[in-house]
Amino acid sequence: MPSLFQVLITIHVAGGTAGLISGSISAASKKGSFLHKLSGKIFFWGMFAASIAALIISNLPGHKKVFLFAVGGFTLYMICSGYRIVALKRLAKNSDHPVNWLDYALSLFGLGFGGYLLFLGVELLLGGQNFGIVPIVFGLVCVNYARLDYQFLKGNQSIKTVWMGNHIIRMMGAMIASYTAFLVVNVKMDPEWVLWLLPTLIGSGLISYFTRKFVPKKSAKTV
Repeated sequence: MPSLFQVLITIHVAGGTAGLISGSISAASKKGSFLHKLSGKIFFWGMFAASIAALIISNLPGHKKVFLFAVGGFTLYMICSGYRIVALKRLAKNSDHPVNWLDYALSLFGLGFGGYLLFLGVELLLGGQNFGIVPIVFGLVCVNYARLDYQFLKGNQSIKTVWMGNHIIRMMGAMIASYTAFLVVNVKMDPEWVLWLLPTLIGSGLISYFTRKFVPKKSAKTV
């Protein structure tokens, strides 16, 4: 009978693989098309399963890994908030402020997890481990987007104007995380933290391209 670890690692690998493939298809396909929406849903559920599995695995005795925990929580926040903003855009057609407890919970998770990653990164750096740079970067991103969540949760920004930019950046952020995990597992190089941050540098360029192409300039300034 398979152990809990074996079951979880199978879910993690299967979900991550499905997310990596479908996410790439969704990013490359025409926005709003059937293919974009279908591959986007597969990406969401694949990465959701992979993230939950990663968070559990990284806390199992004998399998604790900082990088797995960091990517798992970061990806979970980004895909959930990126997927939710599309739902809020639809709900905004009938309500000026359609947010509910789920949106506050997501924002608090992003803020809390980001804060924990910052603490973890500083602790690692003080212990002489340069790898601490990685959780600090992921933590800063989480905290920043939790801050942006607060803006539209309080009604300071219209969901109708900020949804597209937030959707692109958060889903692409999750894509960056999936490619990062793939490279870290399959490619070996020193220093390791460079490999961790390389997809972020490349992905940031793609995010900039997509936001310039699809997000109105006034809306882009608030993202």
